[in-house]
Amino acid sequence: MSSVQYNQNVQHLPVEGDPIAQLPADQSQPTTNELQIVNTLFAKHKPEMNAVFEEAKDALLVGALFLVFSMPQADALLIRLVPAAGKSPYILLGLKALIVTASYWLLQHFYLSRASV
Repeated sequence: MSSVQYNQNVQHLPVEGDPIAQLPADQSQPTTNELQIVNTLFAKHKPEMNAVFEEAKDALLVGALFLVFSMPQADALLIRLVPAAGKSPYILLGLKALIVTASYWLLQHFYLSRASV
Protein backbone atom coordinates (compact mmCIF):
# COMPACT_ATOMS: atom_id res chain seq x y z
CA MET A 1 0.00 0.00 0.00
CA SER A 2 1.42 3.37 -0.95
CA SER A 3 1.29 6.41 1.30
CA VAL A 4 1.24 10.03 0.32
CA GLN A 5 3.37 12.47 2.28
CA TYR A 6 2.40 16.09 1.80
CA ASN A 7 4.99 17.76 3.98
CA GLN A 8 8.66 16.94 3.79
CA ASN A 9 9.38 18.49 7.24
CA VAL A 10 7.44 15.98 9.32
CA GLN A 11 7.72 16.46 13.05
CA HIS A 12 7.10 13.39 15.16
CA LEU A 13 5.52 15.17 18.14
CA PRO A 14 2.53 13.50 19.78
CA VAL A 15 0.02 16.30 19.10
CA GLU A 16 -3.64 15.38 19.09
CA GLY A 17 -5.99 17.97 17.64
CA ASP A 18 -5.18 21.59 16.89
CA PRO A 19 -3.00 23.63 19.24
CA ILE A 20 -4.94 26.64 20.51
CA ALA A 21 -2.29 29.08 19.30
CA GLN A 22 -2.84 27.94 15.71
CA LEU A 23 -6.64 28.22 15.70
CA PRO A 24 -8.09 31.10 13.69
CA ALA A 25 -9.46 33.83 15.95
CA ASP A 26 -10.23 37.52 15.81
CA GLN A 27 -11.45 40.14 18.26
CA SER A 28 -14.89 40.69 16.67
CA GLN A 29 -18.02 40.39 18.79
CA PRO A 30 -20.19 37.31 18.14
CA THR A 31 -23.49 37.86 16.37
CA THR A 32 -26.85 37.24 18.02
CA ASN A 33 -27.25 34.09 15.96
CA GLU A 34 -23.85 32.77 17.10
CA LEU A 35 -24.69 33.54 20.73
CA GLN A 36 -28.00 31.70 20.42
CA ILE A 37 -26.22 28.63 18.99
CA VAL A 38 -23.65 28.64 21.79
CA ASN A 39 -26.35 29.09 24.45
CA THR A 40 -28.32 26.21 22.96
CA LEU A 41 -25.29 23.92 22.89
CA PHE A 42 -24.14 24.79 26.38
CA ALA A 43 -27.47 25.30 28.15
CA LYS A 44 -27.44 25.29 31.92
CA HIS A 45 -29.12 22.27 33.41
CA LYS A 46 -31.75 22.64 36.09
CA PRO A 47 -30.67 21.76 39.59
CA GLU A 48 -31.54 18.25 40.63
CA MET A 49 -34.03 19.42 43.24
CA ASN A 50 -36.06 21.20 40.53
CA ALA A 51 -36.25 17.93 38.58
CA VAL A 52 -37.40 16.11 41.72
CA PHE A 53 -40.15 18.67 42.33
CA GLU A 54 -41.26 18.53 38.67
CA GLU A 55 -41.69 14.76 38.94
CA ALA A 56 -43.30 15.04 42.39
CA LYS A 57 -46.16 17.03 40.84
CA ASP A 58 -47.21 13.93 38.89
CA ALA A 59 -47.20 11.79 42.00
CA LEU A 60 -49.19 14.38 43.96
CA LEU A 61 -51.74 14.62 41.15
CA VAL A 62 -52.25 10.83 41.13
CA GLY A 63 -52.49 10.84 44.93
CA ALA A 64 -55.13 13.57 44.89
CA LEU A 65 -57.18 11.72 42.26
CA PHE A 66 -56.92 8.54 44.32
CA LEU A 67 -58.16 10.33 47.44
CA VAL A 68 -61.09 11.90 45.59
CA PHE A 69 -62.22 8.61 44.07
CA SER A 70 -61.69 6.66 47.32
CA MET A 71 -64.35 8.65 49.14
CA PRO A 72 -67.73 7.00 49.84
CA GLN A 73 -69.47 9.88 48.07
CA ALA A 74 -67.64 8.97 44.84
CA ASP A 75 -68.70 5.34 45.27
CA ALA A 76 -72.34 6.39 45.76
CA LEU A 77 -72.24 8.64 42.71
CA LEU A 78 -70.71 5.92 40.52
CA ILE A 79 -73.24 3.32 41.75
CA ARG A 80 -76.06 5.75 40.99
CA LEU A 81 -74.68 6.39 37.48
CA VAL A 82 -73.75 2.75 36.75
CA PRO A 83 -76.08 0.40 38.67
CA ALA A 84 -73.95 -2.67 37.80
CA ALA A 85 -71.13 -1.18 39.91
CA GLY A 86 -73.29 -1.66 43.03
CA LYS A 87 -73.58 -5.41 42.39
CA SER A 88 -69.88 -6.13 41.87
CA PRO A 89 -66.94 -4.49 43.64
CA TYR A 90 -64.74 -5.39 40.65
CA ILE A 91 -66.87 -3.33 38.28
CA LEU A 92 -66.75 -0.41 40.71
CA LEU A 93 -62.96 -0.72 41.07
CA GLY A 94 -62.45 -1.00 37.30
CA LEU A 95 -64.70 1.98 36.70
CA LYS A 96 -62.80 4.07 39.24
CA ALA A 97 -59.46 3.01 37.71
CA LEU A 98 -60.71 4.00 34.27
CA ILE A 99 -61.95 7.38 35.50
CA VAL A 100 -58.73 8.10 37.44
CA THR A 101 -56.63 7.20 34.38
CA ALA A 102 -58.72 9.37 32.07
CA SER A 103 -58.74 12.25 34.57
CA TYR A 104 -54.96 12.08 34.98
CA TRP A 105 -54.45 12.03 31.20
CA LEU A 106 -56.79 15.00 30.69
CA LEU A 107 -55.22 17.04 33.49
CA GLN A 108 -51.70 16.36 32.23
CA HIS A 109 -52.49 17.28 28.64
CA PHE A 110 -54.56 20.29 29.66
CA TYR A 111 -51.70 21.52 31.84
CA LEU A 112 -49.10 20.88 29.12
CA SER A 113 -51.19 22.60 26.48
CA ARG A 114 -51.43 25.70 28.64
CA ALA A 115 -47.78 25.58 29.79
CA SER A 116 -46.34 25.60 26.25
CA VAL A 117 -48.10 28.82 25.23
